[in-house]
Amino acid sequence: MKVKLPYGKGFLEANIPDENLVEVVYPNEIRPEKDVSQYIKEALQKPMGALPLKKQAKRGMKVAIVVDDNTRPCPTWEMMPHVIKELKEQGIKEDDILVIFATGTHREVKHEEAARLLGKNYAEELEYISNNCKGNDFTYIGTTSRGTDVKIKNAFLEADLKILLGDVEIHYFAGYGGGRKSILPGIAHYSTIQHNYTTNFFHPMAKPGVLDGNPMYENMTEAARLASPHFCLNVVQNAKHEIVGAFAGDFDLVLRKGAALVDKMYKVKVKEKADIVVTAADGSPHDVNLYQAYKAIHLALNVVKENGVIILAAECPDGHGSEPYYQWMKKYKTKEEMEEELRKEFIPGGHKAFYHLKAMDKAKLFIVSDMDRKMLEDVFRMNVFESVDDAIKEALKIKGKNAKILVIPRGTTTLVV
Repeated sequence: MKVKLPYGKGFLEANIPDENLVEVVYPNEIRPEKDVSQYIKEALQKPMGALPLKKQAKRGMKVAIVVDDNTRPCPTWEMMPHVIKELKEQGIKEDDILVIFATGTHREVKHEEAARLLGKNYAEELEYISNNCKGNDFTYIGTTSRGTDVKIKNAFLEADLKILLGDVEIHYFAGYGGGRKSILPGIAHYSTIQHNYTTNFFHPMAKPGVLDGNPMYENMTEAARLASPHFCLNVVQNAKHEIVGAFAGDFDLVLRKGAALVDKMYKVKVKEKADIVVTAADGSPHDVNLYQAYKAIHLALNVVKENGVIILAAECPDGHGSEPYYQWMKKYKTKEEMEEELRKEFIPGGHKAFYHLKAMDKAKLFIVSDMDRKMLEDVFRMNVFESVDDAIKEALKIKGKNAKILVIPRGTTTLVV
């Protein structure tokens, strides 16, 4: 069977021997049934577990709206006009609205990014700030049952009306993005973010597609409750970044409703686990670098047998994409060394290196990429091939002529179980 694998802005073709193929797995495509505005308006009119914005907003209130930064695919520019309209209709002035970018530990959002993310002229008309997690403008508001001291941005806590905007998508250790994630890590102090990660990251239930029993989700939810947001609006997008659902109200009800729709699209049960998994990182922009493309490997681990082979097709025109990821792969030989360091201080990129070595405990990692071959072999310890077909031939030599092959062309957005 010939299978097209997304690769950059094009495709690579893989020829899978029919006698070895278990199945080719795709997410369930959902197309929009309504106009974007209709989805959002209906969500705002019928919120879950909270009063509509128009009943909460009152003239003279100070409003804080938390939105995603440029590292997330949330279409904030589609959501903002509807939220601002509702606030203005209740007499709230632009001068009383503050936008807070939920940057967590990321850098500040630049003005040109703010203009693109917020849409219209909101970057000019509204005041906005980024989290700057190591600043001194945070207040301690309580401690979670897992011992995380919760310190949240003062500007959010001081608002009379606190609103969260975001999108729900699969997250590889928090279960799903969205909901409470706008607060922790979004607008939390560095010490709060660090404790949440170092305490919960290594738990076996901190994994994609899991909320109940996931200590990362549970701790983040407790922290968000302490911060007392009044209203949340989240959307869900399909693989083409079209909005196919919008939910509003209590942040956790919103998250769970969104997660159910995400599961309907992206969670796919396979017939059986395979000796060899051929996957691709969804093409551009998901395979822009190895840091992003690794997610396809992470999800493939669910369905590859022990001591199997994962073959990744990822263009990676920007190389590794994370200096800590690269440096940790160079510096540390074992995942145990990395875990020891991460428990001292959680370093984004370092955690990816830890995952990378952990993946290698279960499967051999083969790759077809435009990235520097020597770096992939020497630093990232991957077997590099000129074509997917060459990688499949080598994998069949290792696993035997009767080895079972599973193909996941949209590997970063298909949650195979």
